[in-house]
Amino acid sequence: MKATSGINAIEPTTQDTREAFIQDTLQSGAGINQKDLVEKLVDESRPALDWLVKASEFEAGQPTLELSLVSRCGGHSHGRTHRCPAQNGRPVPVGWKLVDTLKKRFTSFEDVEILTNAKVSALLTHQNRVVGVEVLKTEENGETEKRNIDAQAVVLTSGGYAGQTGETLPDGHSTLLKEFAPRLLHTATTNGPWAAGEGVRLALAVGAGMRDMDQVQVHPTGFVDPSNPTAPTKFLAPEALRAYGGILLNGDGKRFTDELTLRDKVTAAVYLQTKTIHDHKDSLISKIIPQEKYAAAYMVLTDEAVEGFGKSTLGFYASKGFFTQVKGVDGLAKLMDVDEKDIKKEFEEYDRHVESKTLDAYGKSVFPGRLLVPDTTYWVALITPVVHYTMGGLNMNVDAAILDEDASSVIPGLYGAGEVTGGVHGHNRLAGNSLLECVVFGRTAGRNAAIFAKSQ
Repeated sequence: MKATSGINAIEPTTQDTREAFIQDTLQSGAGINQKDLVEKLVDESRPALDWLVKASEFEAGQPTLELSLVSRCGGHSHGRTHRCPAQNGRPVPVGWKLVDTLKKRFTSFEDVEILTNAKVSALLTHQNRVVGVEVLKTEENGETEKRNIDAQAVVLTSGGYAGQTGETLPDGHSTLLKEFAPRLLHTATTNGPWAAGEGVRLALAVGAGMRDMDQVQVHPTGFVDPSNPTAPTKFLAPEALRAYGGILLNGDGKRFTDELTLRDKVTAAVYLQTKTIHDHKDSLISKIIPQEKYAAAYMVLTDEAVEGFGKSTLGFYASKGFFTQVKGVDGLAKLMDVDEKDIKKEFEEYDRHVESKTLDAYGKSVFPGRLLVPDTTYWVALITPVVHYTMGGLNMNVDAAILDEDASSVIPGLYGAGEVTGGVHGHNRLAGNSLLECVVFGRTAGRNAAIFAKSQ
């Protein structure tokens, strides 16, 4: 729902290829993702987009979903991340649009029932086969009723465990983050508290296996709200902002990384800039960020970058107070409490690589646009690393069937898709691959669950 950068698919207009997409995903995963899952993800990427667009046709030949904007996000060798253009001057967040489209399609079917205010408390099994779910349903009078729902197959799509960054859950149990990635406890997150790994625990209780549970992605750019800088939950500053030319500057007004490299590398670079935050006491970053150790940096975009990303979409973030607008290099230097000549020198160096198309000192090879633009307004935000995504989860095969603890056989009747599962992304997820994973493996899980159910 919150995804804003887009959904990936092999894109012929950017000279993208199957081999390049597979290699980018494996390289991002540092060799621990499962290759057959990656190959399936890539091979079914274009059919996944076509299926989404077709699903949006509530009148024949008139799709209501458009995924025509393509950007090249960090870690990608080609542009392949698709998102929605603005409509009537208003932004169309791609995650929300996909969910809204599929919700409308799903609720148009007559033979489905949706339970709200209901929580799955257990998977029901018979002779090692999943045969339904136990549900706790909260009624209008506030009372909770326990009921069993019989099913020939169950599909888990309950998400990850990045929303609970404390040590314990409300029920007193340890969080999965504490169990598997304690180094990230109390880090701000882009997830809501509902992302607690409940689906993982449900499957573990019936003998499912896990993998890569310690692999938790820290996204380099979560927006810092100047009115509440230490808020534990933050809006994501989407990677597409950097794909269209956003740069990162430390407290001294210096670039320090390739803004379009892999997320884990950008995150590590931001952490290393913590010592510069309070070098200039009258700067925006020094005034906003607390004195205790807290990683942060500036994100800066020109008007050109803002237009490329979508001014209406960025306007939403600006309305939240995340951006400050300043006129020209002199205004930027004043905001950052640094010498105007130093900022200009930094930008001139960047622009030389825009013109020469050569690597800069940080290995950056893609320069979306110039920084020194006459009469431009600079849009400035503060960002901080945030827990964003859990690459680990339930072990599954290419049929989206959940495997047992030994990974030697499937648990009959149990399937999964999305962040509740592991194996696709490995050490680090590429922007745009999460929505794609949901569609590719969601379709696979649904199809195979139906086939299995009919066989029973």
